[in-house]
Amino acid sequence: MDTTLSHQRLMEVGFSKYEACAYLALLGHEASTAVEVADRAGVPRQRIYDILESLRAKEMITVREGRPVRHTAQPPSIALQALLMARRRQQDAENARLEKLIQGLVPELEQSLGENGNGPANLLARVLRASESIGGL
Repeated sequence: MDTTLSHQRLMEVGFSKYEACAYLALLGHEASTAVEVADRAGVPRQRIYDILESLRAKEMITVREGRPVRHTAQPPSIALQALLMARRRQQDAENARLEKLIQGLVPELEQSLGENGNGPANLLARVLRASESIGGL
């Protein structure tokens, strides 16, 4: 496997450099310790615990408790699908936040113009109301 290409491709879909290196170091290896992952990945040992926790939180790896704790990569078909689903949840949350801000902003802008305002802000408010009525926001 061309690890440079895979490393770069994983970064394109949202992995940090160290996350990509650690995930690739776990692929094809069963139940690795943090030290083993750090050594194979070329990640500083003092950072590997944070990186592995980040990968676990993103559902890229599984963790088996014990002494020592062992880490296993999820298969790419599962890990990358989990990444996509997490990204969709983030986007949905951001869209909901933006929608709420816009809903509060429109009345403020309209009020500042008065009922007969014909300026650019009134035009924006009318466009936003029209897009809401057709399901745009």
